[in-house]
Amino acid sequence: MLEDLGGFLFEHVLSFLSPSDHSQLCLTSNVLHQQTSDYLLHWSNAAGRDLQIKLFFEENQSLLLPKERQLYERFLSVITQTPDITYQKLPVYHAILNHINTSEDVRRVSIISSHMFSYLGDTDHVFLKHNEELQREVVFLKEISWLMFCTNLPKFCSEVYPASYCIRLHLQIRSDVVWKGDKPMVVRLLKCKTHELVRHNFIHPSVWRDVSQGKQVDLSYNNYNDKNLRIVPTDTPSWYFLVIDNVSVVEGDELYFTIDDRQNVFWKSGKSWDFLEIIRI
Repeated sequence: MLEDLGGFLFEHVLSFLSPSDHSQLCLTSNVLHQQTSDYLLHWSNAAGRDLQIKLFFEENQSLLLPKERQLYERFLSVITQTPDITYQKLPVYHAILNHINTSEDVRRVSIISSHMFSYLGDTDHVFLKHNEELQREVVFLKEISWLMFCTNLPKFCSEVYPASYCIRLHLQIRSDVVWKGDKPMVVRLLKCKTHELVRHNFIHPSVWRDVSQGKQVDLSYNNYNDKNLRIVPTDTPSWYFLVIDNVSVVEGDELYFTIDDRQNVFWKSGKSWDFLEIIRI
């Protein structure tokens, strides 16, 4: 009797059946209906997770974090050596799922591609520099008196609207960071076509030194910012995510991200910028 087979053997039998066979099997008994439905749900979720992993690495291959690259290389090594293995049985497969955001979409764009970045290319101020940990070039700040850059966020293929996004800026705050003054940095999200403001936040200059020293930072800035603005550490020492959560987007919206630190005219140094990430949640 099929009902008496163990879970592994039952799933093995079902893997040989066609969709119409599955439908007919569901009609034979309540037990087989439940067991077959559970199998199909598990199969569809697994297929979705496989596609999620595939799309993530295809879209962001040049902007992987060190931990992501390490897991992906291990995964490729295993499936190359054992091409017929079932992905869902691999510990590294589950490690990838746990590490990568479980969103339906994750897209990244390099800060190098910013359509405006003050003094970028000036070797006395801001220039491209290879980062050994990330294995790619980043925008490296030597020193500058005022700073501004604007980067368009990537678009999704999905036409699911309205949608909520999480925006993350991957940046380095080096131990030698210097950010003097009392005028805040302005962080904005705007619509590309109309320049309509979507988010507007302030960050006090003292925050960057506190972050580099491992202190608990207060981003409220006179209660102006909300809980949707955060700075969180990554697995790579001195690298962080500046996170803007719960950004609502409607059909047709394209966004750009901008940092404006021109009011703070003191010389500043000790940062690098890597990529912007947009996650549909």
